[in-house]
Amino acid sequence: MLGYRVPAPDEAMLISGARGAKDGTPFKVVTGHGAFVMPFFRKASFLTLSMNESEVAEQCVTTQGIALNVKAVIAFKVGNDPESIVNAGQRFLSDQDQMSELTGRIFAGHLRSIIGSMTVEEIVTERQKLATEVLDGSKGEMAKIGLVVDSLQIQSIDDMGAGYIDAMAAPHNAAIQRQAKIAQARGLLLGLGGLLIGLRLGEIGRAS
Repeated sequence: MLGYRVPAPDEAMLISGARGAKDGTPFKVVTGHGAFVMPFFRKASFLTLSMNESEVAEQCVTTQGIALNVKAVIAFKVGNDPESIVNAGQRFLSDQDQMSELTGRIFAGHLRSIIGSMTVEEIVTERQKLATEVLDGSKGEMAKIGLVVDSLQIQSIDDMGAGYIDAMAAPHNAAIQRQAKIAQARGLLLGLGGLLIGLRLGEIGRAS
């Protein structure tokens, strides 16, 4: 049918050029089915609802004044509700690649803020706490632009050669090495004991 448009399963169709939706928004939102779009008088545009990723590599300073390079990956998408779709459409419909760019800027700011209130020890040993606080801090700002976050993964934390993180790990690494040496020594002793027993049994056998 001429003028009948259908969005893909991972898209929302935004119809503009009409009098607007009943709630006063500039688009009529259509998802999950098609709709008639009157040629010349109305325009149908399509907004992705699929999952996207944004990568962040940000230099942050802890409460101790130690600089860290933090890398993270954010999985996000446009919310499924009409309000989120309209908010995202107003900001990103003409350039949907900007979603990843703006999401990265939002999370970079919250990473700097949260890390600035934590010690290196807390950041390294409590990554989930860091991720949760950054997520909680960003939810409101993301909702205003129609986006929801599925996950935030802290990929790496690096003190850029300062040696602070290595020094933190040194006692743990030394304990592991001690345990490995003890296990190796025990293995050698057990092997030597077995050899001595075998030799002794051989001597007894020859004597008899």
